[in-house]
Amino acid sequence: MKHWPLALLGLADLYEGVNAIGHALYRSGLRRTFRAPVPVISVGNIALGGTGKTPLVAALARVLLAAGARPAILSRGYRRREKRPVLLRGAEGASWERAGDEPALLARALPEVPIVVDPDRVHGAATAVHEAGATHLILDDGYQYWRLVRDLDIVVVEASDPFGAKAPRREHPDALARADAVVLSRASDLTEARAAMAVLGAYAPNAVFLATSLTTRAVWLRGERRDAGALRDVRVVAMAGIGSPDGFVHTLGDIGAVVTDMRFFPDHHRYTRAEVEAVLAAAAAAGAVVATTAKDAVKLPADLAAKLAWLDVDAVAVMGSFEELLAPLLAKRVNSSE
Repeated sequence: MKHWPLALLGLADLYEGVNAIGHALYRSGLRRTFRAPVPVISVGNIALGGTGKTPLVAALARVLLAAGARPAILSRGYRRREKRPVLLRGAEGASWERAGDEPALLARALPEVPIVVDPDRVHGAATAVHEAGATHLILDDGYQYWRLVRDLDIVVVEASDPFGAKAPRREHPDALARADAVVLSRASDLTEARAAMAVLGAYAPNAVFLATSLTTRAVWLRGERRDAGALRDVRVVAMAGIGSPDGFVHTLGDIGAVVTDMRFFPDHHRYTRAEVEAVLAAAAAAGAVVATTAKDAVKLPADLAAKLAWLDVDAVAVMGSFEELLAPLLAKRVNSSE
């Protein structure tokens, strides 16, 4: 379960109301929208917190790359320290202080994909096209960013919590009517995915439904990349500062790790050395290894990161196909270049 303060949960109606007004202003033309010269794919959600957007963004970028496109990712860089726009090309300079934890993670995982960190995503789109030569733009966390027109609106919803009841919602489920596609993330099986699709179908009558699960590509253990079985039967303390830490615990279980303790922090948490050293000491006393997420690992000093394990995960389609979802936009790029 996501661990949200009761005060935030109580503000759900306020979040929904503010976003409903914002959307109405753009829909009515009282606020101006802008269209990029290349296709824009938005990946967002209607609930706060971790629904699995970042792994999906990475998966879509890989599909576009494999098809010969040149995707770029647009991010606002939530909770970064630097305020100026940043264009990342690979891991060099991709610190979380400069870019934010999710852009830093994506830059390291996708070194061939430019990432523009700019709260003004319209300006960021221009940077990606004119400075990075992007043919497709992936707008990360963009469902409520109506200023930039999108060609494909994807909403990510946890399969186990289709109405976003466990976290403050940004918008009412009625907002799913705008979606071109609904991705049911972290689906335990097709039965759970189909049950979520059944209850959401009335809210998103025109949307394509897909379901994904997370698979572990590799485990980084004490600074070395190993296969996904490296933590099998190993006692671990799960440490995470993400929106849905229970999902991380389930992923550890999927690769055979034995979770003996859990140390959870708020989403996007900025770790201090003392916090991490305390968790490492507790784990050592229990004969366990500290395991964390890739999003958390990018915020740790290199010497501390080398003392624990972190998971490199992928979003994998278990219902539907990323390739089929993106095919019309790939055809649009090909046709426009002829």
